[in-house]
Amino acid sequence: MGSPTMEEVAHFGHSLWLLALGALSALRRAARSYLDQRRPVPMEVLVRDRARRRAIERDLQFGLSRLRRALGMQFPTGVAVLVQQVITTDRQLAGCYQLARRPDGADLALIRLALRVDGSDLAMDEMLSVLAEQCIGLAVHQAGAGGVLIPIELEPARRHESAQLRPDPLRPIQTSSDGGARQTARAS
Repeated sequence: MGSPTMEEVAHFGHSLWLLALGALSALRRAARSYLDQRRPVPMEVLVRDRARRRAIERDLQFGLSRLRRALGMQFPTGVAVLVQQVITTDRQLAGCYQLARRPDGADLALIRLALRVDGSDLAMDEMLSVLAEQCIGLAVHQAGAGGVLIPIELEPARRHESAQLRPDPLRPIQTSSDGGARQTARAS
């Protein structure tokens, strides 16, 4: 066995260089992912009272951090949250999101949350539920499914519908030949 040729040394050096570049790239992606998970989602709460504004922002940021942990790498990117008193389209919504493209080509998803719907204040748990639905919808959209605006409505249960039960779909059907009388078979 002789000493390696210059061509073999160059090939080995090139392979080491590619391996180092791949490791550096993976390290950079991991660091960026870690930093992205630590960075809070940009949020504006349009409420005049400072204490209430901070409480809403704190609760929503906590919810977003839990959603980020639950969704992992599927958590939507390019998200900003705007909390406002009401969202009015053709009807009042509890929330929606709007998709846009920034001038630099990056995607932007603006999540809008309402504090009131049809004259009723939303509880924080309801707002967190709406936020979760929107983050899940955005994650699905960014994974390749389509959609532009996803409205989230919270309607109270209708009392007259809950009081009246629907007929059982598995009930026996009465025919005219048995006159409505059914015999039951008994096991002996």
